[in-house]
Amino acid sequence: MADAVMLAGDRYHKAEEAFAGVGPVLKAAGLDTHTTTDFASIDADLLKGKKLLVFHRDGMEWPGGHDAPPEQWMKPHQEDVIEKFVQNGGAFLVLHNSGWNYPWQNGYRRTVGGYYQFHPPFQKFDVHVVDPNHPITEGITSYEIEDEQHFIWFDSDRVHLLTRSQGKDGRESAAGFCHDYGKGRVVYLGHGHRLSSLQHPSAQKLMTNAVKWLLRA
Repeated sequence: MADAVMLAGDRYHKAEEAFAGVGPVLKAAGLDTHTTTDFASIDADLLKGKKLLVFHRDGMEWPGGHDAPPEQWMKPHQEDVIEKFVQNGGAFLVLHNSGWNYPWQNGYRRTVGGYYQFHPPFQKFDVHVVDPNHPITEGITSYEIEDEQHFIWFDSDRVHLLTRSQGKDGRESAAGFCHDYGKGRVVYLGHGHRLSSLQHPSAQKLMTNAVKWLLRA
């Protein structure tokens, strides 16, 4: 049976790139990962016995086609399942756009600890380490990356800020944070619009460290 579940792929992000960018990190951690593009499959049965859940997907679906307004795919029972999975000891790695257009008033928002605002175009920006002494930032120094600089609200009173992004225009946002939630753990990392972003050496190192911290390895 798989140790982890990874959901990826949406209108703006290719699932195969997400799996290719994140998969080697999970494999190196010794995880057998069930990968899926089927958001409806995220339920209690799928997460039963799993150690880690990974999202690299926004919260939108387009049942009326791309010319019609999108709808949120996550249902209340899925919010409840994810929240209880983490509170009962599971780990949740939230990547890139996985706070975008999700329900924001209940379990998913509480579990993630943040919510997407907006992003400028794909371009170069800098990332600075806020806490160099945390296990997730071990071996990481400031770096430049080409990606979407995601701006995100975060619960500063209960999450631990790890890294911040700074655009060439000076605008800053949280780029990575973590927190304990119940018996489990959650990490948000903002990189990942393209495979090249996920494969950036610092992004790979952050994900590697994050998985170890999430699993208490």
